[in-house]
Amino acid sequence: MNEEFFKNFIMLSSLQSFFVLLVLFVIFYMLKKMKDFKFSFSLRMFIALIVGLAFGIFLQFLANFPQKENDIVWFNEARHYFSFFSSVFVAFIKMLVIPLVSVCIVKVIIQIDKNIKISSLLSLSLFWILFSTAIAALVGILLAYTFSLGSAFSEISGEKELREIQSLSSIILNLIPSNIILAMSKENIIAIVVFAFLLGLCAKQISKQEDFKTAFKSFENLVLSIYSIMMNMTKAVIKFMPYAVVCMMANVVLSNGFEAIKTAALFIILTYVAMFVMFLVHFLLLLSQGLNPLKYAQKAFSVWLFAFSSRSSLGTLPMTVSTLEKRLGVSSAIANFVASIGTTTGLNGCAGYFPAMAAVFVCFALGMDFSLSFALMIILIAVVGSFGIAGVPGSATMAASIMLAGLGFGDNFMMLSLILAIDPIIDMARTASNVSGAMTSAICTAKNLNALDKKVYNS
Repeated sequence: MNEEFFKNFIMLSSLQSFFVLLVLFVIFYMLKKMKDFKFSFSLRMFIALIVGLAFGIFLQFLANFPQKENDIVWFNEARHYFSFFSSVFVAFIKMLVIPLVSVCIVKVIIQIDKNIKISSLLSLSLFWILFSTAIAALVGILLAYTFSLGSAFSEISGEKELREIQSLSSIILNLIPSNIILAMSKENIIAIVVFAFLLGLCAKQISKQEDFKTAFKSFENLVLSIYSIMMNMTKAVIKFMPYAVVCMMANVVLSNGFEAIKTAALFIILTYVAMFVMFLVHFLLLLSQGLNPLKYAQKAFSVWLFAFSSRSSLGTLPMTVSTLEKRLGVSSAIANFVASIGTTTGLNGCAGYFPAMAAVFVCFALGMDFSLSFALMIILIAVVGSFGIAGVPGSATMAASIMLAGLGFGDNFMMLSLILAIDPIIDMARTASNVSGAMTSAICTAKNLNALDKKVYNS
């Protein structure tokens, strides 16, 4: 009875499991002491990333590098607790996302600067988001073509199936929130943005009417109060981020092992090369606006790290908005608006270089000829398809489905099973690119609209 209690309920049934938890808590204590000794948040995040990786590799070594499915009790229990601590933190972050996005967009519209036209904000933000996604697709094509990605692979069977592809009219219809509560429950961010945008726009319009000025002022004060509360909650949760990163990185190593990584090593390497190339592209976009990219990298580093380890653009949103507004000098309106849209549209990694590389992979694996028109088609589908994955969980898989279907390779989707098997490893790089692309787009948009505080940016 006691054995079953510890094994199946508490999931601590061996001395090795207690040892793993003890070491984990020691690491937590060290990270806390680093904070007491005034280590910067970015430095503690980086240390947490390295320690988490090292801890995961060490436990893999102790277990003699087992397969993902194994009967090593302490190993599975350690993985359970790493996943538990990671999930708790991500759950708290996700808890904030829907109310934060909703109130931020309403706040953006009712307080938007008179010098900023809403149409200009929307058109410029979409331009930068989609432009960077097109470049990301081109980067993916060039890397995959240069290294003949897929030429050494034969068709691989697997369990993954082509996800349902919707028509353009259906996609647009789904972005209209016929049921806002259902849209919130499904985390359909674009639908929430549309509803909040209309709410803020109508509120701003009645503010000009004399009969409603008092009522509008009360509504505005309510929105500002909720916004302040949500930002304080966000700051409170973010403080625990370094501890979560240790668990996230250790869990990635334990859950995926090294066999899956070695199997698709070239794809993984090229994905990470694409991530760094996109960082350079983002730097060049900032340079084109007369901004110092090193300042951006210094201040965005902790956001990149969290996006990398959490694998959630949506979960990173509160930190993205806070960094853009407080540390990079982007106006509150633009920071909230562009960052929110950037979590589901024009994702540089998930909708840009990943589906582009997948398309070249399948092309070479099938022994087909690669042409310039084929490359241009990939870029076009990547940009248009980035709208089609809005609000859809598993966005990279959907983007790959849209890409292959658009190229006429829909029946060959199972060839990506090998790559999808190590998706968590690839997803870390994709998410970092997604978030950096959204941040860069917000900064460029703010610069174009004269809504960037250069003193804050350069500080």
